[in-house]
Amino acid sequence: MRRFCTRIGSSVARRIKAESGMALFGVVVLANVMLLLTLSVLSIGAADAGLAAKRGDKSAAFYLAEGGLAKGMAWLEAQAGPPGGTEKIMPFGEAADTIGCGSYTVSVTPDSMNGFSDRPRYTILSTGHVDGETRTLELKVRQELLTDFLYFTDQEIQPGVGNPLWFTDRDVIDGPLFSNDQLSIHGNPTFKYHVTSAYGGVGDNNDNHTPSFLYYNGDSNNHIESDAQSNAPYDTPQFLDGYTLGADQVEYPTLAEVVLDARTTARRDGISLAGVYDIELARPDDDTGEPMYGYVSYKISGKETWTDVEISSFNGLLFVNGSCTVSGVLDGQLTIATNGQLWITDDVTYRDSGPDGPNEYCDDMLGLVAGSDIIVDDTEPNMDDCVVHAAMISLDNCFKADNYNSGPPRGNLTVYGSIVQSFRGPIGSSEPGEDGDLVVRSGYDKDYHFDWRLQEPSPPHFYEFFGGTQYAQVRWREVPESYALTPLE
Repeated sequence: MRRFCTRIGSSVARRIKAESGMALFGVVVLANVMLLLTLSVLSIGAADAGLAAKRGDKSAAFYLAEGGLAKGMAWLEAQAGPPGGTEKIMPFGEAADTIGCGSYTVSVTPDSMNGFSDRPRYTILSTGHVDGETRTLELKVRQELLTDFLYFTDQEIQPGVGNPLWFTDRDVIDGPLFSNDQLSIHGNPTFKYHVTSAYGGVGDNNDNHTPSFLYYNGDSNNHIESDAQSNAPYDTPQFLDGYTLGADQVEYPTLAEVVLDARTTARRDGISLAGVYDIELARPDDDTGEPMYGYVSYKISGKETWTDVEISSFNGLLFVNGSCTVSGVLDGQLTIATNGQLWITDDVTYRDSGPDGPNEYCDDMLGLVAGSDIIVDDTEPNMDDCVVHAAMISLDNCFKADNYNSGPPRGNLTVYGSIVQSFRGPIGSSEPGEDGDLVVRSGYDKDYHFDWRLQEPSPPHFYEFFGGTQYAQVRWREVPESYALTPLE
């Protein structure tokens, strides 16, 4: 029995020994596997960390390049005038400007066509450098004019009265809008493109102004200021392309400077007149009665004798030291300027146009500049609608309708172009109808559309008279590494 037990015990002992050996072998294998997994994880983690660091450097280089673009734009706008030539300019030198973890290099290059274009263009290139990583951004800009907007006002108040003029339910603003002043909203106007107000922004010297709209708020005695896009249920404007409040103020041109420049330019190669004149575009030929397209005609008001001049025969500027009336059909490019009032006595349109304004390839372009008011005259032809194709600038007053608050409604005042005015001018009056909607009681209903061609060319000499040192963005993009600016060590 003991022998059997011993034999059994020996067998069990051998089995336990064998199993112990196998367990030890398993532990060793498992340890090796865990070691390999740990090494793999560490290797992957190190690679991920390196990749993350690289991505971080790439992002940092991008933000540095953006900062370089802003600095390049600020440099360009700080110059006394648009830089000339075609050579690349390194405004901060060819060495990289170091900031924090990296640096950036900036260049400004005038467009090769600047000598042949009516307003200068530039390409700003900026490369951000961080620990061997680079990102390069390109910004193309052009000189900005007030006529880059359908609607530009220096002050949103009625001249001589001081009351705000309201954007109302009936207003559909079909173009970009900019004002140095506060915009007043009554009801539900529609703004199809971006709206910008510089009220309370840099350059507004009134410390009490904060970026905001003035909402009518359903009560003539209870208006409120707010930066919100709605004042429901009373005022719910539609900003289809957004809005910006508190933008930088834009310097409005002075009458004296523009008049001096215009008079000098007209006397040199244009037409310079003095007095009160009637001006007609494509007036009927005295013999045939056919419109003289491509001609501008003028005569002293009250007289009968016309002077007919082919527009292509002079520099495109007709200046009147006094005041004038304007009507007719333009075939060509022309600017009519006066240091007094300019009266629109009948439709002023482009020959290459239709019911929806200038045609696609229209090259007709008219500028109307008045030292005082641009006025839609209360004449018989204007009693049933009036159509104006022009970029209009009222330097020291406003664009308005004569006798806007008396007589029956006159239909639509249709504008394809741009309206720039020192003050906001009235063109009609309205009041709530039976259903509560506003109804025109006198003057005109607005039908304003931006002529998008004005953001490329402009009427003759507008760049000379109104071109400042501010620039509009044309295109922004990131470019390949081959564009990168390599700084000198």
